[in-house]
Amino acid sequence: MDAVLKGQLATVPLQKPLLQHTVLRGRSGSFSSLPGQLKDGRRVGKSNELQAPRTAITVASLLLNAPSVSCSCPAPVLFRLRVSCQSFSTRVQVQAVTEVASSSGSEVTCEVGSTEQIVYTLPLGVQGNQTEGKLLIDSFSAIPFSVAHSKAGSTFIGGPGRWRYTALSATRWEWRQGADRPSEGRAADLELSGGVLSLQLRAATAAEVKRCCQQQALQDAHDTGDYDELHAQLTKARLASVDLEHLEKAEEKLKVMRKQRMHVAAGCSKDELRRQMSWDLITRPSGTDTDRPCPVADCPCNETCNPGEVLSIISGAVESCLGSGADRILFDALVEAALASEEGSVWPAGGKLIFSAFDRNQSVNALVRTLESANQKKCAQMMLKLAQTSEATYGGFVSAVQVNFHCNGESFHDQHRDVYSAKQRAGPNCACSFKECVGTVCYSLGSSRLCRLCSMVDSFSNLKPCGDQCQGREENRWLQSGDAMFFNAKWNQNHTHGIPKMPDEAGPRISVAFLLGAS
Repeated sequence: MDAVLKGQLATVPLQKPLLQHTVLRGRSGSFSSLPGQLKDGRRVGKSNELQAPRTAITVASLLLNAPSVSCSCPAPVLFRLRVSCQSFSTRVQVQAVTEVASSSGSEVTCEVGSTEQIVYTLPLGVQGNQTEGKLLIDSFSAIPFSVAHSKAGSTFIGGPGRWRYTALSATRWEWRQGADRPSEGRAADLELSGGVLSLQLRAATAAEVKRCCQQQALQDAHDTGDYDELHAQLTKARLASVDLEHLEKAEEKLKVMRKQRMHVAAGCSKDELRRQMSWDLITRPSGTDTDRPCPVADCPCNETCNPGEVLSIISGAVESCLGSGADRILFDALVEAALASEEGSVWPAGGKLIFSAFDRNQSVNALVRTLESANQKKCAQMMLKLAQTSEATYGGFVSAVQVNFHCNGESFHDQHRDVYSAKQRAGPNCACSFKECVGTVCYSLGSSRLCRLCSMVDSFSNLKPCGDQCQGREENRWLQSGDAMFFNAKWNQNHTHGIPKMPDEAGPRISVAFLLGAS
C-alpha cells in the first residue's frame, strides 16, 4: 500500500463503519446480502457454527467514503517580480489570465534608486500547463508573459521563445508632419529565469529611441493601408533594427496588398507607360533662361557663384559619353526595361514616377540586375559606362541612382536639396541610406524641361538674408535631351532645385541622377 493510501487510512475513524453489509428481515424469514445460511440474525458458515454479526471494511470503502482531508501546505510560488528603477519612477502591474495571488497586491510602485519585489502564488487546484498574462508598465505597451506549471507548459517574456526582452517607450512621433524625432525615451530590460521576473527600468539609448519611433511609424503605416507608405516605412524599420515580429507583420500585409494589385499606382500600369512614354511624343519648345534676383542689389543671394560652389550644365554630355544618338537609345531602353519588369517597379514619388528594382533599392547594382533581368543588357552596359564616366569626371563614387519618369507637362519634382548626410531631413517616406556625398550629376533624356534653382537663407544654408524681406534669387534653366547638370555639396547646401510643371503641353522625359559619394 503506497504512502498516499496509508495516509488516507490513518485519517478514517474506524469506530463507525464506512461501508457495511447489513442483515435484513422479511416475512418468510431472515436473509443476508452475503452468501451463507441465516438463523436468528446470524450467519452460519461451512462449520455450521453460528457467527456473531461483524462489519466488513474494504479498501474500496475507504477510498469512496473517506472525508475531505484538510491541508495546511502553502500555495506554490508562481514567480517573483523584482523591479529596479535607475532613472525614473513608475508603476508596474501584473494582469494574469488565470487567478494569481500576492500578499502585496497585483501592482507595485517603484521610486528612483529603489528595488521592489512581489511574490505571486498559484492557488491550489488551478488547471493547465501554464499561466499567461501581461505586464503593465506606465507609458509602455503591455508586455505578454507566460510561466509554466509543468514540462508541457511554456515560459517566456515579451513573446514565445524569449527569456530576455527589452521594451521601449517614447513620446508619440508626428512623422507624417515632418516633426523632429523624440530625443529621449525609456527602456525596460526584462529577464524571466529561475522563477524570478527581473525588471530594470532605465533611460533608452539614442539607437533605442530611433528603433522605438520607427516601430511606431511602421505601425501607423500598417494601420493606414497605403502600399507606398508601408513599403517605405518597412525599409526604414529594417535599417532601425525593429523587432522581427513587427517586420513580418508588415511584410504579410504587403503580400496581401500585392495580390489585390494595390502596388500598381495610378498612371504606373504598363498600358499607361506604353501610351505616354514614347519618343515620338517628346517636345522641344524654344525658350530662354530666366533670372529673378532679390530686389536688394547687394543681397548675398544674388552672387552668381559663392566660394566653393560648383554648378554646371553640360550640353550633349550623353552623346559625348555613349556616342551619337545615345540619348534616344537610352530613353527607349529604359522604357522597354520598365515595361518588361515586374509591375510595381515603377512607382509615384513627389509629382513624378521612379523606375527602380522591385524592392525599391536604388543602388547601381540593383538597377543593373533589373535591366539584365528585363533582357536589356545593352542598357545596363550604358548605365554602367555613364556611372563610370561620372566618377572619373566629377570625383567620388556613385552611391545611388534615381531614374525619374516625367510622363507629361503635369509632372513635376518638388524643390529640394539632395540628401547628402543623415544631418539633413528627408521626406517622411524617404528610405534612402544616407552617405556623405560630394555632388550630384543628372542626365536629361527626351523632352526639354525647365529646371528651377533657388537660393536659400534657411538654417541649413551658409547664405545670410539681406533683411526680413529678403526674397532670395530664382533662376529657370532649360535642360535639353542629352544635357547633364552637375552641382557639388557646397552648392547643394545653399540652394534647392526642382522641375516645375509646364504651363504648356509637354512630352515625356527621363532623368538619370547619380549621387556621388565621398571617396
